[in-house]
Amino acid sequence: MPRKKKTSEESKTEHLRLNYYLNALIEIVNKMYGEQAGRLIKYIIESNGSAPEETIGRETGVKSNEARKILQKLSNEALLTCRPRKTGDKVLHFWHINWDQVGNMLINKLKKTREKLKILLDYEENNIIYECPVCNRRFNLDQAFDYEFKCPHDNETLVETNRTEVIDFLKKKIEEIDRELSKIGV
Repeated sequence: MPRKKKTSEESKTEHLRLNYYLNALIEIVNKMYGEQAGRLIKYIIESNGSAPEETIGRETGVKSNEARKILQKLSNEALLTCRPRKTGDKVLHFWHINWDQVGNMLINKLKKTREKLKILLDYEENNIIYECPVCNRRFNLDQAFDYEFKCPHDNETLVETNRTEVIDFLKKKIEEIDRELSKIGV
């Protein structure tokens, strides 16, 4: 059966989704593994998803041994794969983006973050929180009661906090993640 040709709208949607994945991937790799890792993954993406190890470090300004460590970490996360390729009498190690894993990783990170924020939101909404005005440590009602409403670290009187701002912030972040998930069709 012949493949159905994509409409321009479907192609545009697919292109937008791919760009979203790539930008999100660079941002997540930057946050998880540092700026150098972000530069390496960006270089590989800009090299059509595949680049030889021998040029990755040189082109990104990352020392070759450091680049190799970072590439191995990204490989352990299944974001990259390495395949040797013989060219003449040399063997070059080409690093490839594992496109199948990229989408899954992004979706899983967003879902885990959303889940953690939801737990925090539930805690903030369902507990009375006291805070030390000096060290800003926070205690739930039971803990505050156990400490006789005095901070165990500096003996200051604990004050009930207004959690409205925190609750609003957490709700906003959860909504942002929901929007991001809907952008990628989840």
